[in-house]
Amino acid sequence: MSEPSGSGAVLDGAPVDLLPQQVADRLAARAGADHLTQVRAAGFKERSANAWFRGTALGREVFVKLYARNDRAATERLVAPAVGPGHSTRLLDGGTAAGLGAYAVFGWEDLHPLRHTADSAATAGRLLAAVHDTVPPPDIVPPTGTASTPQPASCEEQLETQWEALAGQAPDLYALVRDRPETPAKGAPNELAREADRRATGAPRVLLHGDYSLRNVARGAGGREVVFDFERAALGPFETDLQRLWDRELAALPAGRAAFTAAYRGERGTDPGPPDPVLLDFARLSCALSTLTAARRTDDPAFEAEGLAILKALR
Repeated sequence: MSEPSGSGAVLDGAPVDLLPQQVADRLAARAGADHLTQVRAAGFKERSANAWFRGTALGREVFVKLYARNDRAATERLVAPAVGPGHSTRLLDGGTAAGLGAYAVFGWEDLHPLRHTADSAATAGRLLAAVHDTVPPPDIVPPTGTASTPQPASCEEQLETQWEALAGQAPDLYALVRDRPETPAKGAPNELAREADRRATGAPRVLLHGDYSLRNVARGAGGREVVFDFERAALGPFETDLQRLWDRELAALPAGRAAFTAAYRGERGTDPGPPDPVLLDFARLSCALSTLTAARRTDDPAFEAEGLAILKALR
């Protein structure tokens, strides 16, 4: 399967608010749905660059996702069936709607967020293990970059890209954290990136979720645990998928990191051992920089404080 990369037609990459009903109607006609109604995020932080719809199609209730980027739609439509309905929501169909962009149709499930407990951390560990043990589908689309903005080939290149983004969005924060020897104390940022590149060369590559957090796991009917949102999936060391989870969620739970790690290692087909500290620290640094950049772009002081807290924890 191949899709053109880059932006979708009606979404511009900004968090989606209420769309005109005619967008839902045109999407329903293309997807073969009887009727679609937009599903709006519960709050600002839950908003996405993609648009979500609920309705009926193919003789059942469905969830339809309209993507801001066609390349990410193609990635999700490759990865979701590979992970399979045993651990994820069922992909039913997908395509491209003229003037709207790429979409995917999933079977609707009443999903409930996991409570922020050590048990939920263990659930997240088991689900991530299932993703990492999935055989990667061929021709997976790179989750970041397009033909005009290539995916960074190394940790050093990724870090430089993130520095540039932070400098453009928040020059004061850039000046605060760039090249400070105490950020993190375990080595200057560029030294950390170089060592991460060295270790990544010899680390096993797994299918990465690419945006893993407690927001992307849930519990459905009968207690079924599922993981979803694979549009940023890629290949790499397993530590990369801990970047959002480690400081922003697991650290806030009593024994959260321990519960997650034990469940993850126990569920993997082959125990990978504990996270490599250098690869984990680089993932955390990457998360901190992307958090700071996004916080300034959306004028979210609380989110900015989260990014600064990650940097402080790395010292």
